[in-house]
Amino acid sequence: MWFFMILSYIMVAVSGVGLALVGLNHYLNYWPTTHITLDLLVSIIFIAAQTLVMFFFVGTGVNIKEYTQDHPEIGDKFYKGVLGIKRKLYPPTMMVTMLFMAAVILDGTYYLGKVNEWWFHIFYWLTVYYFIKATRAQHTAFIGSTNIVLAMTGVDRK
Repeated sequence: MWFFMILSYIMVAVSGVGLALVGLNHYLNYWPTTHITLDLLVSIIFIAAQTLVMFFFVGTGVNIKEYTQDHPEIGDKFYKGVLGIKRKLYPPTMMVTMLFMAAVILDGTYYLGKVNEWWFHIFYWLTVYYFIKATRAQHTAFIGSTNIVLAMTGVDRK
């Protein structure tokens, strides 16, 4: 669990740097010969990071559900807590993923001369906004799920 949580933080940080590189490359054109290649590389990392975060919470939810089924005396309050965390986490995470893909596609189509540049501006800055929002939600969700696991197993946090 800890390995995937730490890996998620690292991947989200790397994807944030990649998001900044895509924007800088669009505005400053410092990597003009392989413009689309940079976008594709960053999109692979970005989607992998967001997918890792979502699957971390899928796996944590499954583990908590199995634990509560094996120990019926503790009830289902922990599993309901994880479901509440997922309800707050998934919408911004999915939104930032979709907006980022739209921004990357629009960056490539603008680079090829097929669309107006304003489309990229709109989607890029929406992606930056939702990236910040999703990263905050992910951090809060990591804290919440860790507290649930610690409370469920009876470990005292020092």
